[in-house]
Amino acid sequence: MSQNLTLNLGVRWDPFFPYWDREGRVVCFAPGQKSVRYPNAPEGLIYGGENHDPGCPKAGTNSEWLNIAPRVGFAYRLTSDSKTAIRGGAGYYLTPPQASIYNPFANIAPFAPTYSYNDVDFTDPYGSVGIPNPFPAQYGPKTPGAEAVFTVPTDLRATFPAGFHISQLLQWNLLIERQFAGDWLARVGYFGNKGTHFYGNGSGPDRPANAAIYVPGNSTLANLQQRRPYQNFSNVGIVDSGNNTHYNSLQLSAEKRFGHGFSVVTNYTWAKRIDDVGWTNPFNRRFDYAIADDDVKHVFHFANVYQFPNTQLRGVGGKLVNGWSVNSLITWQGGFPLTITSGIDNSFAGGTGNGNRADYIGGVADLGNSGRSHAEMIQRFFNTASFVVNAPGTFGNSGRNILRGPRTFNADFSVLKDTRITERATFQFRRVLQFVQQRELQ
Repeated sequence: MSQNLTLNLGVRWDPFFPYWDREGRVVCFAPGQKSVRYPNAPEGLIYGGENHDPGCPKAGTNSEWLNIAPRVGFAYRLTSDSKTAIRGGAGYYLTPPQASIYNPFANIAPFAPTYSYNDVDFTDPYGSVGIPNPFPAQYGPKTPGAEAVFTVPTDLRATFPAGFHISQLLQWNLLIERQFAGDWLARVGYFGNKGTHFYGNGSGPDRPANAAIYVPGNSTLANLQQRRPYQNFSNVGIVDSGNNTHYNSLQLSAEKRFGHGFSVVTNYTWAKRIDDVGWTNPFNRRFDYAIADDDVKHVFHFANVYQFPNTQLRGVGGKLVNGWSVNSLITWQGGFPLTITSGIDNSFAGGTGNGNRADYIGGVADLGNSGRSHAEMIQRFFNTASFVVNAPGTFGNSGRNILRGPRTFNADFSVLKDTRITERATFQFRRVLQFVQQRELQ
């Protein structure tokens, strides 16, 4: 644009063509609709593939043709000596789902179906819940035809909703960099992004769409199935693309180019990431809006190389005292977030015990930097007296990721000795020392 300004403009056309299974093992969840391909299928279970049912695309979700991802970047020279510059950019990026998200389709009736029941008699697990044993008739080896029979209730492990979209990330950055002292470069910058149409949680990419309804005074594991909205199914998982993420960070860095046998690279990031991924409460996505599972507030790195100057010695003496160098790599970072779970499905919604959070009853939950010994921290990392099992019919009142795990400090130090054997061959001796420490809650 000018002697001081460089501008980059771009756009990426990024259409999405979903995978499809040549055996037609593609499933859609459509309450109230009957399958034409499999007439014996329970209402609500329809199929994709080449001869797909109306309302269920061939691949389980539709192609997305109009994925346009623009981006812009610039660099502006602030000073006449060319030592200070401002750089920035923003752009949209699109990410299709990983291939493994399609795997559960092959484990849905009538393709090697999955079943989930509670309080069964292990001597006769199927008979004790009133259904015939599906093994081995419903498990291949060939894809069944229209005559396939179905045992209900059955799991619908994962399926795409009608409005599924691939994940979209808008990211932006702005930084100032300055060269000084000849071979040093310092940067300070702000980096952020906003994710839309994200999906996934700690145990799988599904939203529970058939959670049992809690009935006060009349909810047990024994009547779990009777309290589900769709009686022909037990668990129903939806690959919901309605989650959102937010990330903001301040990033500082300094570099010394290798010169006079010495180089340094160091950086520090202060960041915060928030999302609503989790589905602890299948009826309320906002219940999990909190610090993200992989949020790390502070990260510091330092690395350097120093080569000792060679002397004028020759012969054996020169080989002994020349060729030495030392390296170090130091990392310090804050801890990952922690959620206190109850371990019991007191919500009676049909999830796992880990899906229920504990109730917070008061007191200082984060014991923090209280001067306790390492042994005391191992025995009780946080104040367990501040939490109890969640009340029946609830998902727990404590927040998601309200505590922090241990900080981590890692230091690597190495000593190297290069000895030239011939003009083309050099022998290197290397000694590496490592120190790792995890500290208390921050």
